[in-house]
Amino acid sequence: MLARSWLPSLRSRLVLLTLVLVIPALAAAGIAVYAGYRHDRHEVEKHLQETARALSLVVDRQFGQAEALLWALSTSPQLLEKDYAAFDARARAAIRLPGTWVVVADDEKQLANTLLPPGSPLPIIPDNTYRKGLVPGTIRISNLFLGTAAKQPAVAVDTLVTTREGSELFVSVIMLAERVSRILADQGLPPSWIGTIMDRNGTVVARSRDAARFAGKPAPPDGVARVQTGVSQGVWESVSLDGVPTVVALSRSPGSGWSTIVAVPQTEITAPAWRFALYLSAAGGLLLAGGVAMAWRVGRSIATPVEGLATIAHRMGRGAPVTAHGSGLAEADRVAQALASASAELRTREAALRASEARLRATHENAAVGITEVDRDGHFISVNEARCQLTGHSRDELIGEHFGHVTDPEIREHDLELFARQVAGELNTYTTESKFRRKDGSCGWARVTSTAVRDGDGTFLYAVRVVEDITERRQADRRQKLLIDELNHRVKNTLATVQSLAWQAARPGVPPKVAQERFQERLLALSRTHNLLNETHWEGASLRAILETELGPYLTPLSLVRIRGPQVDLSARVAVVLGMAFHELATNAAKHGALSSERGRVQVDWKVDTSGGGTVLTVDWCELDGPVPEVQPVRGFGSRLLQQTVTRELAGQLDLRFERGGVCCTMTIPMEAGADRAA
Repeated sequence: MLARSWLPSLRSRLVLLTLVLVIPALAAAGIAVYAGYRHDRHEVEKHLQETARALSLVVDRQFGQAEALLWALSTSPQLLEKDYAAFDARARAAIRLPGTWVVVADDEKQLANTLLPPGSPLPIIPDNTYRKGLVPGTIRISNLFLGTAAKQPAVAVDTLVTTREGSELFVSVIMLAERVSRILADQGLPPSWIGTIMDRNGTVVARSRDAARFAGKPAPPDGVARVQTGVSQGVWESVSLDGVPTVVALSRSPGSGWSTIVAVPQTEITAPAWRFALYLSAAGGLLLAGGVAMAWRVGRSIATPVEGLATIAHRMGRGAPVTAHGSGLAEADRVAQALASASAELRTREAALRASEARLRATHENAAVGITEVDRDGHFISVNEARCQLTGHSRDELIGEHFGHVTDPEIREHDLELFARQVAGELNTYTTESKFRRKDGSCGWARVTSTAVRDGDGTFLYAVRVVEDITERRQADRRQKLLIDELNHRVKNTLATVQSLAWQAARPGVPPKVAQERFQERLLALSRTHNLLNETHWEGASLRAILETELGPYLTPLSLVRIRGPQVDLSARVAVVLGMAFHELATNAAKHGALSSERGRVQVDWKVDTSGGGTVLTVDWCELDGPVPEVQPVRGFGSRLLQQTVTRELAGQLDLRFERGGVCCTMTIPMEAGADRAA
């Protein structure tokens, strides 16, 4: 038998060839798109880094102007002589930067503040810890703070000045945060980009978008962490304060320690690549569809002549003469010519071919058993469909499962011991019979032959286990034993019954023809009951089926026969006896009783009683509205047969009554009487 490929047709293989050619090209295009995306992203990141570095330089230049002003004012004679009114006038004249003012303070209060009108009361300084770490002659740029007098976010360039008398004054050039924001506004960043200036704590000082909303708030956590750890520059992916996924570049100023961040939304980088990928997908889909359609058409043009060759081959297989016809495909025509020339020779070998096919068919049929492969640990690595059907499990459920997962525990230990010896090299093949449980809970038996597969060095690779379902065979063996025992008993009983029937039929005074007819009718009744038992392999028969068999001719749509009772399955012994009893009653009713008249009726009811500790079957047969007998009925052979079989064979009770409307009979039978079929 030829193995069936997963691509059986020429057209499907041409379609596969098209896919093999087109899909790698589309994949290469996709890789090119991704490479282009990576290149564009690298350029964007490089541009972001350069922009962040440029912003950092602009911020340093802005602070440089404030530092120059601070140096000029801190060396003025008015300040050194503590002439604060003159210093205030000079400082007001020197300030050229909008949103900038100068503050001079000692340890207790401000001594000059150009933000306030001249002569205004100056704020008291409750805490001067902000001076900590500042050394005279050095300049420090502060973090963002809330101005004491301005009540707005501001930054300062601070220094300590020693007066001529030796005291220290704290001098600051203070700028509003709005001034720093103008730096970002002057850079002309693209509208979608986000520029941010942060102090050394990672607090937002200025932002190109929504500055008023986010000024004074911490930057995103990943940015704050990099600022506080002193990262000088870097590029990473983040989420902005307004929840936009971005690519971020950071640059840290070596002078002020402040950092600038420039961020661009990720969609701005990925959108072109996605658009190109969408166009590529659409074009690729059209290309694939067109290629598949063309391959299908070409395949059909090739497949038609090839299928014509199959027709020729079928004719050759039947022994019919073969004639080659042109198909337009040169290769197929040459094959057709070759087949035609070989036709005569193949016809002479037809007999041998049939014999060979018969052998192949027999081999295939005999191989319909469960075949599995298991590793050295006993786990399934391969199973066939017959093995799956054996226990009702799917292939996925069995792969990886141990081969003894459904085997009876007592038998499994013996199988595992033999398998361990096989893995160790002590056995090459062993056979065992195992009892297993199916997925639905039923049990069965299997004959298992395990053969080891080893490499050239004799190392165990895996085992091939051939599993044959022998459940029916074992059941047949059991039924055969039961049937033989039952047959021995039935033959004895049947021979005795036939002997009694023959003796009674041939008794003196009965004409031979009548005796023969009665004998045949009773044998047929016995045969009908046997036929019912044969259908169940002598495991029993239904009480209703026995009644319907004996009363079959009278069970019509307008029937005057009624049978009523629960479903009762009788043992073979009880079925044979009741079959004979119902035959006698039906025969009597048809000849002399209710079934011999148009108005007569027969009613059969039965019930099963389990209240007394045992199971008792009670059958009531009653004829109604039958013809009134002219003389008192006499008990004949049928009555004696009923009495003998019910009381002796079944250890039951029989109440036979000749009523005015016909015979009524009540049979009470203990069900245990027929439990032992071989008794």
